[in-house]
Parts: sequence; C-alpha cells; structure tokens
Amino acid sequence: MQRTWQTEKGVTLIEIMVATVVTIVVVMAAMTILVTSNKATQVNEQAADTQQNVRLAMDLVSQDIKLAGFNMTSAVGTCTVGTLALPAPIVPGDNVPGGAVGVINDVGPDTVRLVVPSMTAGSGGGTPGLSAVASGGNNIALSAADIGAMGTSGLAIGSVVSIGGSFSSSVTAVGASSLTLAKSLPPPAQFPIGTPIYLLQCVTYSISALPAVCGGSTSCLLRNGVPMVDGIEDLQLAYGCDGCNILPPNPPGPDGIIDDQDAPGPGPIGSGVFTAADFITNNTWAVSPMSPDKIKLVQVTIVARDSQASKGLSEVNTVSINTAAPVIASDHNPSADAGYNATTYSQQRRRVLTKTIQVRNLES
Repeated sequence: MQRTWQTEKGVTLIEIMVATVVTIVVVMAAMTILVTSNKATQVNEQAADTQQNVRLAMDLVSQDIKLAGFNMTSAVGTCTVGTLALPAPIVPGDNVPGGAVGVINDVGPDTVRLVVPSMTAGSGGGTPGLSAVASGGNNIALSAADIGAMGTSGLAIGSVVSIGGSFSSSVTAVGASSLTLAKSLPPPAQFPIGTPIYLLQCVTYSISALPAVCGGSTSCLLRNGVPMVDGIEDLQLAYGCDGCNILPPNPPGPDGIIDDQDAPGPGPIGSGVFTAADFITNNTWAVSPMSPDKIKLVQVTIVARDSQASKGLSEVNTVSINTAAPVIASDHNPSADAGYNATTYSQQRRRVLTKTIQVRNLES
C-alpha cells in the first residue's frame, strides 16, 4: 500500500510579527480609549462637584441674607457699626472700604455679618413657642424644655429674641419658664400660644484659603468660622440702598426705590434708572446717610474652583489651562492679590454664580 503524505505548513516569522504589531496597535488603542474615558469621567465629576459647591454656597448665603433683620431693634452680637453704634441687620465687610466706588481694586474676598433667626434653638431642635398668650407687659412664657434648649444655643441676658418676627427685644432676665424683655409688648397686640420665639444671632460669612482651616480643601466658605462648603474661592458683595444718596434725582430720604448712584445730579436722560452701576462696593457704611440700615438689595457673586488641577484627557499627564484669564468678580481682580501666580491659577476650572437678593431689614 502506498501512503501519500500531505505537506504541513506552519506560521512564518513574518506572520507572527505582523500579528504582534496588529495586537499591540489594538491594545494601545483600547488603552487610550480607557484612559481618556477615565479622565473624562474625573473631569466631569470635578466640574459637577464645583457646580454643586457654588450653588450650595449661594443657597446658604442668600437664605441668611433674605432673613437678615427679622425686625430686630437691638444690637445683636457684633452686628453693629463702629462709631455709629447702630445695630444693623447687615454689616458689609469690604477689603478696600476706602476705595473708589465702581473701581476694580479689591484685594481679596469680602465678608458680611448678618442678624438672622435661629430655627433650631428650641427643644428637639425646633423653634421655641409661647406656652401662654402674651398680650402685654415685659414677660413671655415658654416651656422649661425650650428655655433649657435656648440656653444651650446661646440664650443669655442681653440676647435678642423676636416674637413671631414682628416684635423684638433684648432679654433682661431668664427664668425657668419665662423671659423678661427690655421692652413691653405693644398693646393691644396679642400673641397666641405657639407663636414662635426666634433667638437672633449674628453670623459672619467669610472665605479661608488655609487647608488647615478648611479640612484639607484649598479654600472654603466659613460661617462663623466653621467650614461649610469646600472649593469656594471668592465671595463678593455689592449693595443697593434706599435713602443713602440724597443727591438728585434721589429724594432726600427713603422712598421705596433703590438710589441712583451712577448719575446723581442734573444728568442725561435716563438718570434715575436703576442699573448695575447703582450697586455700591468699597464703602465703610459708617457715615450717615450711607449706613447699613439703608441696604435693600445685595448682589452676591461666588467663585468656586476645582479641588485639584486637571491633567487633561490625553495619556500624557500635562496640566492643561482651564482658566485662561483671572476671573473678575464684582470689584475683585485676583491678579492684584498677593501671591497670585498666573500659571497655577490657570490650572483649575472655575464656576461663577451671581444672584441679586432682596432683604427684609424690617424696622419697628
């Protein structure tokens, strides 16, 4: 019998090399897509966090500004104005109080002090309420539990309380289940059982750039020195007032209309119309009539930045330029700040949010 052997052929070296090169190209392409996708996810998460932080900071600040005052008529904590000895619902704290109005020359974040009610000063973390009808005199009745909780929250002789947001007075004595007020309740006004009693407090908003203060974050928003929101880099406030500018076309006193600041005196047609230039910055607010009790609008600008510099989307860890130029917020140009470095500044993305808030500033 005759056997026929078929020729068996293997893979040549050239074919192996070609296959290897193709495999490497495919793997490299897959790795590039994976790295780019991963970095894009990180960038998107950072951008979302920054956006969330700036919105959260604005919500905190704007909520307290809306409540500022709460019909307070007595000094609350440090919310007073220097030589005027004036208890003020809002006390601006500009870094360049003597600077020219409307000129970009601020050198850092602003601060602000606000008189706001505590909504959690009562027993169980709620708002205290009257335990008996209050129709006159200097005493109001509360439960012993509410008095104790308010003491933990800072209630003491000299504190200021507001009854239902319509009457306020400082406290002259604290009893087991009652408070004695410096002012008598206005007759014939009656406050029924359950009327909320708000403990007024002075809170300060500021910015810190110290990681030790911010718990590791490069910067943060502080409320009474306590870090509230990470990544907040700048806080700028400008104010619209009623009755702080007595030059024409403004009347000699408050009239319910925001004062004209950019075209006082005989001017062109259109003077007296409210514009962005009517917001005031760089002022001490300590010389009458430009006192903080005249403030009726607050324009808040907040700048937030990424927690860290982005390395871009490529495989090369080259830091990209994310903020091409200094972000000017109101009258603050950060390039004028001490220690400003254009290179490191540009490596982080930023988000800016501006909001105009109408304040109560209720007066008796």
